Amino acid sequence: MATEYEKYSHYPHIGIDSIESGTGELRDYRTIKQDGVKSGKYIFTSDHIIYSKIRPNLNKVALPLFDGLCSADAYPILNNCSNCDKVFLVHVLRSDFFLSYILPFSDRTNFPKVNREQIAKFNMPLPPLEIQKQFSDLAHIVDKSKLELQNGLDKLELLYKSLVQKYFT
Repeated sequence: MATEYEKYSHYPHIGIDSIESGTGELRDYRTIKQDGVKSGKYIFTSDHIIYSKIRPNLNKVALPLFDGLCSADAYPILNNCSNCDKVFLVHVLRSDFFLSYILPFSDRTNFPKVNREQIAKFNMPLPPLEIQKQFSDLAHIVDKSKLELQNGLDKLELLYKSLVQKYFT
């Protein structure tokens, strides 16, 4: 008899360790099968935001571009598309404004975490959807520019190391 997770064995498995703090970049994740997942996971789609409920001060909020399963230490969150842009909401969830709201709830000293109800009770001013979409477009441009700059810096670093190697060894 197949388990519930066997039909998702080829799906990516996103643990909170796969989400980069602050940026939400997804790194070094594996499949459900590779991780031997048996239980306690949430299905998500590219429509979801993944929010790490463990140690919220680490600010791990991801925007997956694919379907998969996330660990039980994270919540898949759906925005209401009729009044809230997903990218806008991701930036709000990563903001100091949200952190100042959510951190007081994570009062467990050894293992701070928040629950779904605490996240759901968060209230914020919501600009008109058109302005949110303009913000999302601008955020995309900024992210693309940051990536291009980082790639340029990586190439310069490689060139520098090559020149040091050539002239000083």
